[in-house]
Amino acid sequence: MRTRFTLLAVALLLGACSLAPTAQPRTVYDLGPSPAASDGGGAIAWRIADVSAPPWLAGEGIAYRLAFQQAQRLEYYRDSFWAAPPAALLTQRLREQLATPPACAGRPAVLLTVSLDEFEQVFTGPASSQVVLRLHATLWPAGATGPALQQHWRLERPADTPDAPGAVHALAQAVDAWLPRLADWLAASSCR
Repeated sequence: MRTRFTLLAVALLLGACSLAPTAQPRTVYDLGPSPAASDGGGAIAWRIADVSAPPWLAGEGIAYRLAFQQAQRLEYYRDSFWAAPPAALLTQRLREQLATPPACAGRPAVLLTVSLDEFEQVFTGPASSQVVLRLHATLWPAGATGPALQQHWRLERPADTPDAPGAVHALAQAVDAWLPRLADWLAASSCR
């Protein structure tokens, strides 16, 4: 009798395990394939520092904000993540895209620093959203002579879908749209 009871209890436990909800798979995203590299903006020579970001962008979460409900609340998708923190993904894309030609007239390389200030999806309604990419770059002269040059950008792109895949796709497009602007600014600011 005791053996039957034990077997019945084990069978019930195993059956209950199969009925328990399974965890959603973790979906991991990056910025996708890199577009063709730019020419580096001409005869520019720079070193690219790692992109910096505030603490709320230091993790792998894909951030969104429900501006129509509570604009001050930053949230993250539960089962969708970046392959690395956004600043690391942006650093990689910068280094892939900006070629480093010989130094300007024999001068040592200047230092390019980029700060990522905003990298999120903003919902203006339950089914409508856009992404916001906000950052600034500083070009430090070689040997710390002369003033540093700084430029700010804010790019917005509509998200195709109001979800994590829509956010990822639109943010990758925003990054790839920003890179030529950065290259143009570097070409105009360097080797003067």
